[in-house]
Amino acid sequence: MKARCADVLALVALAAAPVPGLTMAGAALAQDVPAAFDTSIEFDADILLSPGATDAANAGPYGEIRLGLTTDRILENTHQIGFAGTLVARRDSGRAGLGQSVGDCPPGIADCFSVGGLAPVGTFSGLTAVSGIAGDDPAIGVETAFVYWRGGYVEVRGGYGPGAAALESEPLPGAFWLMRADAARIDPSGRNLASTTNTLSGHAPKILVQSVRLAGFRAAASFTPDRDVCGATYCRADPVPGVLAAARVRHIAELGLSFDHRFAQAGVRWTAGLGLSHGQASGPDSIFYEDPWALSARIIRSEGPWTAGVSALISNEGVSGAAYRAQSASVSYESGDWLFSLEASGAQSSLVHARSHTLMAAASRFIEPGIIVGAGIEHTDAERAAVQGGVRTGDSSAGTRVFLEAGLRF
Repeated sequence: MKARCADVLALVALAAAPVPGLTMAGAALAQDVPAAFDTSIEFDADILLSPGATDAANAGPYGEIRLGLTTDRILENTHQIGFAGTLVARRDSGRAGLGQSVGDCPPGIADCFSVGGLAPVGTFSGLTAVSGIAGDDPAIGVETAFVYWRGGYVEVRGGYGPGAAALESEPLPGAFWLMRADAARIDPSGRNLASTTNTLSGHAPKILVQSVRLAGFRAAASFTPDRDVCGATYCRADPVPGVLAAARVRHIAELGLSFDHRFAQAGVRWTAGLGLSHGQASGPDSIFYEDPWALSARIIRSEGPWTAGVSALISNEGVSGAAYRAQSASVSYESGDWLFSLEASGAQSSLVHARSHTLMAAASRFIEPGIIVGAGIEHTDAERAAVQGGVRTGDSSAGTRVFLEAGLRF
């Protein structure tokens, strides 16, 4: 569980802590005076059904529950202060965050990576080529829990939440929340390795500064002292004596730049994002690692009911000679309450000698007062490392599956 229990307690403590403005608000309401703090609570729940053969450790059904709290106040000088928190519980296919054991390529086999005689875990992807990584079932953790101040041309945040690189990257279009070709929150196939979201720092506590949007551009910078936090979405592996080497990543600096503008005359909206993150390898296994980094980019075009986008990411995984690459493209069409999408993604990891390709078509419908239902079809093929006769070979697998997804939004 790592720091997960502490994360949950931190969110509960922050949400339940006495806030002078909220205390004053109760008395003010009795005098028909508006509350000092504006508070909202959101509850979302999604379920995914996808029967059929799978390479995943856990069979369905899968699902996710999210509970969010936001409270803010506008001060007399028009500055804004507030708190935002989200608690997530998810039943996935057996991954630890996005990390997982992929194939079999143990140290000692020619062409298999070895650090200090152990199998390395990628500092960005969390992938490794030996068994030893398994996620909680279900996984529960704090996704966000930060206080913020907004005034003038900047917003300053402190606490759990995404880093600057991820914050300035809008998701590509898609019909569903859980099932995606890129950075899927749940992967029932057990084969999809693609994520173009720059998440080197995960949702670990950090300080973040974000500018307002000027002429379509917005910038952000963040610093994460220590990434050693395990949540439902991001959870890096711990070292396993005699089996796995895993560096701790600290002092993560991130930069994010985005562009978002609708050109009224043409009726076209362009969105783009660029993210760079760099950390420092630390801990007992750090002598075998390099400092990890990740670079990501994406661009999205919207016109009328159509939206299309492409994205890409590359990381050195913190291991000399290794690289993780991911690419994604998607297009969506909106018609009334219906949303149709076609998505594709690919990923390659030289660290674990694996690759995957995913193609997905889906359709969802929004039904008042807050229900989303739909279905889709996904095909994923993958190749992973295997050992035969003391030599590394490739093991290919592929599958097509139909899925049903439903969600509630309150």
